[in-house]
Amino acid sequence: MRTGDVLRWRRRILIGSGCAALAPLRAFGASAARSDRLTGLLAERRTIWLVRGGEETRATYWSAERGYDRDQYLQLCWALRDIQADRVFAMDHRLLDVLAGLQVWLAQGGIKAPLQVHSGYRTRTTNQQLEGAALNSRHLLGQAADITVAGVGNVKLAGMASVLGRGGTGFYPGRNFVHVDTGDERIWISPPKAG
Repeated sequence: MRTGDVLRWRRRILIGSGCAALAPLRAFGASAARSDRLTGLLAERRTIWLVRGGEETRATYWSAERGYDRDQYLQLCWALRDIQADRVFAMDHRLLDVLAGLQVWLAQGGIKAPLQVHSGYRTRTTNQQLEGAALNSRHLLGQAADITVAGVGNVKLAGMASVLGRGGTGFYPGRNFVHVDTGDERIWISPPKAG
């Protein structure tokens, strides 16, 4: 899919989502680049609030005053680990930026909730055990996360992620998560599972 096609799809997802939380984006102007939008949202600090199973993590891995905080970054890597294999991996900073940007944007729209992590880094063995997982998944490289946010529809979340994204956004109707990655720019909607 060409860049122009990707941008048109992203606009369609946003328009179709009826997202009140998208209003803050309009302040950035339609012609601003996505990276400028994300940079604007993350200008002061980059904090992510994650929930995964019974674990909760809040970490500020970068701030304008102090720069990158390695300990906070490692906390996020731990939260996004392959739980099944009990393996931690260095997560892509660009992915963390997108996740942090989503939280800031949602908060500006009045939604203050953690990102619920369904999957982060995956070992090859874990990935092969998952039905429908791509053989060359960005999860294998620490460049992808599958997420939801309580009170936010997945169509809305996918639309927002696609606007801020630095890679792919996948929407899976009926499977209750949105895939965000930092691979090639692409958008896909997986057909619902039969049954």
